[in-house]
Amino acid sequence: MSKRLIINADDFGLCRAQNYGIIETFEHGVVSSTTAIVTSPAIEHAAWLAERFPELPVGLHFMLSWGKPLTPLTSLVNEQGELNKGIWHKSEAGELDLAEISGELASQYQRFVAIFGQQPTHIDSHHHVHMLPTIYPLVESFAKAHDLPLRIDRGEIARHGLTVTHPQSCDRFDDRFYGAQLTQTDLLQLLDEASEQGAHSLEIMCHPSFIDLEMQGSSYCQPRLNELAILTDPALPALIAERGYRLTSYREWRSDTT
Repeated sequence: MSKRLIINADDFGLCRAQNYGIIETFEHGVVSSTTAIVTSPAIEHAAWLAERFPELPVGLHFMLSWGKPLTPLTSLVNEQGELNKGIWHKSEAGELDLAEISGELASQYQRFVAIFGQQPTHIDSHHHVHMLPTIYPLVESFAKAHDLPLRIDRGEIARHGLTVTHPQSCDRFDDRFYGAQLTQTDLLQLLDEASEQGAHSLEIMCHPSFIDLEMQGSSYCQPRLNELAILTDPALPALIAERGYRLTSYREWRSDTT
């Protein structure tokens, strides 16, 4: 029996270059899913592309650490009303307003449905903020209430002494396909490690993109283009299949279990 592999491209909607890069790696590579930032400037462009590629599974990339929120998040924004990476410190200090965060999650979900005309296939988050021990329980509860699969880093959850009660998630999530010197070998090693540890399902995140003026302002710019090249290598699908993996998505996952 083949193992399930989801290669999810984060940041759909970040900018046009990112959007086109995700479409390229889905149409001509091994990306099998994406997640959209509904608060990003190019989200309407992402939705326009999604209409033209309806087979692309699109989930919600919950945002709490960049840009501007949809609701008044007084416990998280700076003087300019912008989200930032201070969320980690505030989480550790017990300074988060969880009711505000729940409201923001609901608003981002509702905007996703309004823009894309359907439910997201699943939920994950920018900078993995939903894995913070203060935030994870409310995101898991929301996902369960809406019958949505959820990206779960089970090792991170265990380190915080939390328990996973959501059945719709991969056995393993790996965030290590990220960095300036990535190679195809790095990607295949992640598959091999998961197999050695007995995982029957694996999700790997990625950020493939072309480069435009907006992307040039990102601290993670050139590596995205390298990811795109790796993920569209014509030899890669066969190498994945040789390791007993079948590319899939949470959309197919849900249809298999309903």
